[in-house]
Amino acid sequence: MAIDFYHGHGSPYGWRVWLALEMKQLDYNLKILSFASNDTEKPEFVAINPRHKVPTIVDAGFALWESSAIVEYLDERYASGGRLFPGDARQRARIRRLAREAELYFGNEGIDPITDEYFGKQGAAPDMEKVEKARARVKQELDHFARELEGDYLAGDTLSAADFALYPCIGFLKRITFRKPDTQLTGLIPGSIAAWARRIESLPYFDKTIPEHWREGWGKEAR
Repeated sequence: MAIDFYHGHGSPYGWRVWLALEMKQLDYNLKILSFASNDTEKPEFVAINPRHKVPTIVDAGFALWESSAIVEYLDERYASGGRLFPGDARQRARIRRLAREAELYFGNEGIDPITDEYFGKQGAAPDMEKVEKARARVKQELDHFARELEGDYLAGDTLSAADFALYPCIGFLKRITFRKPDTQLTGLIPGSIAAWARRIESLPYFDKTIPEHWREGWGKEAR
């Protein structure tokens, strides 16, 4: 039975789950929810997820949300495809730590303040002091992850859940720079992280996961 996968284009958390579903070679029904239409607030979805957030999956009647929990569940339940948490206990703990760092420090403390200033103020000018502070945080995190690379990927020579947690952050830097070139966020990306991102983008299933409204610029400055 295919997994129902509820996603909203532009959700970094949904993006990591989508990449994980593809890596695990699982059958799924993609159900795109519109944030603009408040689909996550509609009763039929709230009945599945009372926190009305994406991503959410329903696997044989079992509903689950929170992207980190979903990714771990998929790896534990299904042996198909690659392992999202390969290695011994310490290696798996490191993957979890890297995924959490990408979400909390890179995403929440670096990217989110920039998007808030440029896209969340209803046309008001961004507070450049806040933007510069966030840019410094982004640079700090990019340098951190460059040091964490172990081979082609964060966990070594094979993909892991850590790569899928980090990549959406890089994707957002590219998207923001495409829409607001003055941010110059892609200029902060170290060469080793840029090469790593290209390896993710060369995965055979990557293109289907690009947020639909990003496609116009993805082959230009955004990529």
